[in-house]
Amino acid sequence: MRPLYRSMALFLGSSLFSAAFAGGGPNPKVAVGAKVYAHYGYDLKPTPYAGYVDGDPRPNGFDVDRAYFNLKARIDNTFSVRLTTDVARTEDEQLQAVLKYAYLQVALAEGVKLRFGSASTPMIGFSEQFWGHRWVAKSFADQEGVLNSADMGVHALGKHADGVVSWAASMVNGEGAGMPDVDHAKSFQARLTVDPIHGDIKLPISLFISDDFYTHEDIDSTTVLVAAIGMKHKNFGAWGEYLSETAGELKGRGVSGNLVGKVPELLNIVVRYDKWDPNTEMEVDGLTTMRGGVTKDFNSLVSAGFLYEVTESEADPDQPEKGIFFRMKAGF
Repeated sequence: MRPLYRSMALFLGSSLFSAAFAGGGPNPKVAVGAKVYAHYGYDLKPTPYAGYVDGDPRPNGFDVDRAYFNLKARIDNTFSVRLTTDVARTEDEQLQAVLKYAYLQVALAEGVKLRFGSASTPMIGFSEQFWGHRWVAKSFADQEGVLNSADMGVHALGKHADGVVSWAASMVNGEGAGMPDVDHAKSFQARLTVDPIHGDIKLPISLFISDDFYTHEDIDSTTVLVAAIGMKHKNFGAWGEYLSETAGELKGRGVSGNLVGKVPELLNIVVRYDKWDPNTEMEVDGLTTMRGGVTKDFNSLVSAGFLYEVTESEADPDQPEKGIFFRMKAGF
């Protein structure tokens, strides 16, 4: 059986099993859902460019960026389970399903949870809450391949003082969700967030660290640092972060910022800026990406938008990658 069909069969079988199991629990609750991210893009690269032939249509196309299948089951007030498959394109451009989330959650105390399995890592999901447009683009560190959005291991998270303080910590393989532990090294990750004016307006200030340990002596461990600050109101959101990655003598640095302004019941105005230099010792490997446009939230599950997106490379600043995109998300 092909991997995509095998994963879908696993998901459907698990859903049926959980639905049947739910009848015997003390306070069972099972939720099944799905989300899809898709787009149409029209290329606006300057001409002539590599592969350009006069008279040929410009590169354009429809595609599915992501498709998620979700199963959440609360066994009782202490235990719950989540299973999420992620359908995306592989390096050979084939759509394939992988396991993203698969964990048992234990509610240890008020506001404190422990997860065993493949679960969200401490920083990515938190920053995506303030970006709020994952269907337009991944969060900065995930987009640049510096951090994984999910990984296999042990995860703890908590909120205290009505959300003024929140934190998350994980010990994971470091390979990312769905990947085997090829080197047996481990990565420790932790985030601490303080929101001094937590209320109608949120102002979270966050520090994050990821550090490899128990690695081979001849392999440089990787340390990732993130410093971030955000602001969120019902009609306005902003997020900015500084990202640092160090592996031996290799140092990567970057900054990202986004603004989302909401015209109530009408549309959102979205602007985002990313600048990443994967090796500060080289002068021609940096990338700068800018996005801007309007989006519309039809409800909590359906959104769409038109965006202009451009990526400029230090190696070839006169030939930026740019285009106009219609993007959407839908779910149930």
